[in-house]
Amino acid sequence: MAATARTRTRQSRERSRARIVEAATELVRERSYAELNVGEVMERAGIGRTIFYRHFDDLADLLLSAGREAIEELYAAQVELAAARARHDEAEILRAIELPVDVYRRHGPILRAVAEAASDELVAPNQDELRRRFDELVAEALRAAGAELADPDETARALNRMNENYLREAFGREARVDPEVAARTLSEIWTAVLNR
Repeated sequence: MAATARTRTRQSRERSRARIVEAATELVRERSYAELNVGEVMERAGIGRTIFYRHFDDLADLLLSAGREAIEELYAAQVELAAARARHDEAEILRAIELPVDVYRRHGPILRAVAEAASDELVAPNQDELRRRFDELVAEALRAAGAELADPDETARALNRMNENYLREAFGREARVDPEVAARTLSEIWTAVLNR
């Protein structure tokens, strides 16, 4: 009997947490991270404000939790993209770029909010580490591709920021561009860099 009560309690906590994350995700579609507050998130979730602090330390912690899945998917897509870049095949590069475009299509508002929160002392170190990992991955792929570049590390950094900013602007609220157009646009740029 006690195990059943614990299971119900755990499930109730999981449902509460999921409702809070869902409410935050909805709200960042409508406004910036700076405009969010705990009361509004909890009102949208339909749960009392005090429940928030059973799950999260603050809004930055909520944002990182909500964004973690999207960021993990984005990194996996970046690994695939790096492998395709190394092969120079335009069709493979397009297929690989479709992966991060899809991640932004599905999670753009949360990824935009994470970027907006980058000045928060809890979020900033995570953002910096994530960007460093992405930059290293792409620089390695550029070197493997043998592209003639002045500085592969700086080229990787510039191209990653271009991808990030373009996709965040295209999908950070409601989709501004068709995902196929976004993927083709980015793949054309990457292909031009690799084939110089």
